[in-house]
Amino acid sequence: MITILGLKLSYETLIFLGLFLGSEIVGTSKLKENSLVQLLLGAVNALKPLRKEDDQIQRIKDIFK
Repeated sequence: MITILGLKLSYETLIFLGLFLGSEIVGTSKLKENSLVQLLLGAVNALKPLRKEDDQIQRIKDIFK
């Protein structure tokens, strides 16, 4: 736990906030055109089909309908 201005934050929370702010900065700036960032975004997009969480959530929603 880290205390910043009287607020106790866990390391995971700080990492999440840092990654979130970083993604917002990349999304709204010209950093999208950076080849390293494009390489990382391409890797993330390539891994999207491997994710099964969305399919599982949709199946659960269909069960409750």
